[in-house]
Amino acid sequence: MISYKRYLLIISCLFLNFFANGQILDEKRPATGTNLTLQIPDTLKSFWIPQKQPFLYNANMLHKEKTLFNKIVRANNCVIGYNLTMGLSLLIIPESISKWNVQEEFQLPKIRKQYINTYTSPPVFDHDMFIINYVGHPYQGSYYYNSMRSQNATILQSSLFCIAQSFLWEYVWEGGMEQPSIQDLITTPVGGILLGELVHVATMKMSRNGFEWYEIAITCIINPSYAFNNRFQFNKRKFKP
Repeated sequence: MISYKRYLLIISCLFLNFFANGQILDEKRPATGTNLTLQIPDTLKSFWIPQKQPFLYNANMLHKEKTLFNKIVRANNCVIGYNLTMGLSLLIIPESISKWNVQEEFQLPKIRKQYINTYTSPPVFDHDMFIINYVGHPYQGSYYYNSMRSQNATILQSSLFCIAQSFLWEYVWEGGMEQPSIQDLITTPVGGILLGELVHVATMKMSRNGFEWYEIAITCIINPSYAFNNRFQFNKRKFKP
């Protein structure tokens, strides 16, 4: 008759054997059929989708293992490039769209005076086109948001970064040309966070089984931050579902 202590020893050995071998074998077992993604751990945590197992999304995101500080520096570099491009575009496009009279306002004394007004007077309601305030600025905010999110930053971290960059745009980048806009201070961060997370989820879904060529094109348009962060390298489809 097996003693009590020997019985516990046998059970413990069986349990440890299952834990050490069975679980690892499940993770390393070659996938067959079309169920490959079920064995891939989740990287998508979003308020847009139910948090139910099994998670199926595992996009390639460079820099995701770096510290928060490194992610902020990398994202800020991407934002500087974006803001420079936008600023130059505003200098080139017609005055009817930008509301900037470059020849009169793009002078050091007037820029200095405008910066003083920017920091001593409250923001105002602007008269920009609807598409600029309510399409362009949310898109701009989503770029800020996904500069962090595409590095696997959390929703909170990405949102705070988006809010900070939205204020920097109004008070630093545009602060010498015009008074900060009330609409822009709202639509850029709020619209950017909501649109940015929706775009992030769409990108993760497209990456589930690898990007098709048209999905790469769509991602470059709706989520350029992801494309820039990954150096325009997209994981390709390896099998047909």
